[in-house]
Amino acid sequence: MIAFAGIDVACAKGKRLPVCVVVRNQRSLVPLPLRDCHELGPPPRGSGNVKALEDGWRTRFADETHDYLRNVERYLGVRIRRIAIDAPSHPKQDGVHRRLSECALDARGISCIPTASAQEFGQIEARARSHLATGGAAGWLPHANQLWMLVGFSLFRRLQRSWECIEVFPHATAAVLRAAGVRKSDSVGCVERLKAARRHTGWPPRAEAGALRGIGYGARHDKVDAYLSAWIASLEEPEREALGGSPDDTIWLPRRR
Repeated sequence: MIAFAGIDVACAKGKRLPVCVVVRNQRSLVPLPLRDCHELGPPPRGSGNVKALEDGWRTRFADETHDYLRNVERYLGVRIRRIAIDAPSHPKQDGVHRRLSECALDARGISCIPTASAQEFGQIEARARSHLATGGAAGWLPHANQLWMLVGFSLFRRLQRSWECIEVFPHATAAVLRAAGVRKSDSVGCVERLKAARRHTGWPPRAEAGALRGIGYGARHDKVDAYLSAWIASLEEPEREALGGSPDDTIWLPRRR
């Protein structure tokens, strides 16, 4: 059976990686009950931004994610065709203000955290290490809102060796669906996103927060983001819209109908 996966990149300390794997039945796009498969076990657990600074830790995290998805295929009898990851796939090019995909989001009034260049990320990592070396608290790391992107880069590098991987941005997907008006961390926001997605996916039968119990791990809004990502992964290219200009700088959205 063909399946599609969505990953909401998270590396907070102790937090399981939110992963959703979906399959199509006759009427809907249904998440597989990953937590109910005891042989499968859980996805990897994050270790926080300090560990995210370590290339070795990021590599292990990506390897563990790869192994987890291989086990999903093995124990649940599916073949994952495409994975959508809620993270930039590459740093921006040197010498440009923003990635083209992020400029396209700006033009639509959709805000996002800017992606740094490889050189800038080197400086960001150096500042963070200096902060820690001089006794700075881990909770006050400079550029903490961008360090998770380093984990996303590692996931893309590892997973795309086995599967097609595309970059997505669930908040932008919700905006296309006209369901981004309420914060996703609010239960009402979660339900609004599920209602909007259900018009296209047929799932869940009733758009309520309780439907998310069957989706992997994470908070409600993480699970919604993982499901929206998996939905975009399930769409064929004519059903998706590409924001950006190159394979390294493209965010995929559902095509407006």
